[in-house]
Amino acid sequence: MKRVLAWLAALVMALCVWPAQAQTTDNWYEVFVYSFADGNGDRIGDFQGLTEKLDYIDAMGFGGIWLMPIHPSPSYHKYDVTDYYDIHPEYGTLEDFQAFLARAHELGIRVIIDLVVNHTSNQHPWFQSACEGEASPYREYYNFQSQPQSGYTALPDGSYYESRFVSTMPDLNLDSPKVRAEIQSILRYWLDMGVDGFRLDAVTSYYTGSREKNQAFLSWLCDTARSIREDCFIVGECWEDLYTIADYSGCGPDCFFTFPVAQASGYVAKILGPDVERKGESYGNVVSLLQRELGVEGMAPFLGNHDTNRIAGAVGYYNPTNVKMACGLAAMLNGPLFVYYGDEIGMIGDGNDPNKRIGMFWDKKMNITRCPPGTTVAEYPFAPVVEQWEDSLSILSYYRNALALRNEHPAIARGTPTVLDSPGANLCLIRKDYDGQSLLIALNLSVDDLTFDLPQGFETLVGELEIWGSATVEDGALTVPAYGIALLE
Repeated sequence: MKRVLAWLAALVMALCVWPAQAQTTDNWYEVFVYSFADGNGDRIGDFQGLTEKLDYIDAMGFGGIWLMPIHPSPSYHKYDVTDYYDIHPEYGTLEDFQAFLARAHELGIRVIIDLVVNHTSNQHPWFQSACEGEASPYREYYNFQSQPQSGYTALPDGSYYESRFVSTMPDLNLDSPKVRAEIQSILRYWLDMGVDGFRLDAVTSYYTGSREKNQAFLSWLCDTARSIREDCFIVGECWEDLYTIADYSGCGPDCFFTFPVAQASGYVAKILGPDVERKGESYGNVVSLLQRELGVEGMAPFLGNHDTNRIAGAVGYYNPTNVKMACGLAAMLNGPLFVYYGDEIGMIGDGNDPNKRIGMFWDKKMNITRCPPGTTVAEYPFAPVVEQWEDSLSILSYYRNALALRNEHPAIARGTPTVLDSPGANLCLIRKDYDGQSLLIALNLSVDDLTFDLPQGFETLVGELEIWGSATVEDGALTVPAYGIALLE
């Protein structure tokens, strides 16, 4: 009955407020609800607080929000679900979520949620019943063995269940027709409520050691979701090298997170580091490589997420130039750009997992949400949102300008890129062709201003990202300041 009432309420709201939306959006914001904004005064983030911050998210230029798991769960991270049809009580109620969803849609912001179906919590009623023995109707929901083997956990009755991540996360038996029917029901429930799609967790782990079965299940999952809602947006987590991601790219998701771009070991951080001398040329090589392997829109660039060390630390603590330039390099790539909450103000977090999910710094430190359990370090090297918003030279302002350029010039995210010959090793020139028009992106990755003749057909400066000065066009020549990015038509 709870599900039916929630579905009816969602349908009524959708009919009343559903706006005309684009099929895709190019700027996405990843939110950990627990740490984002507190709306009821208990210092834990919730949907009331998130709803109050939607105007900020909209003003930043984000057209989509990815919510990390929101379902009831015994953990702080909530990747071990106990009920796929409800909201964790700390985050509020289903009605709170529906109010958030309605307001987001009023602003033209799409919302996707984490879909974790590789495993459940060991406290999920399905698993609790399955552990009662072979007579349980839920026994086939999980993978049991009578003998010990790697990746399995022992039960008191002498049987063993598959639990590849940790013992508290038993793996689902995805070959079971009953489990697939449950997954289809979960997809329908949230899509009918108005959710716009899903982030698919751990797509390479559905079946241990079988890429073929992983890909087949992934295709089934995407086909099933789109049979319910054709414009369902799906992004996959394939935490592998570029060529493995490319191998999964034909399995249904709209795009995959481009892990080789992200983190301290990724292309962006490496280019900004001391070991790469020909920085412009290296960035051009990355653009060409990504295009060749993933196509125009198959990638989802990002700099970091809840599983990785934050990018501000990866490119140098207290180095706003590198933090900004990392944003600029990612923002000029194809595909929908994902930004982890707090990266836009230079938040840091590394080491253990909770350190990467500390509270958003809105105004005063006394108002920051409670740290996730297990946090050991919570530092904020840069000013809060309220101060950076008014500072035109802040990291936040740079992010806001970068997102605005992507919204104003769809060719950045959707155009076919061609890396042009460059007069310098630290200068990268990229032409992007989209919808009958061409856009030139000039990136100066040196500490000196660079002046050069414009390629034929480009003459008008239409946008730029500034760190140390403004670009100028004079007598057919373009000057791009140090660590500047200029856009021309």
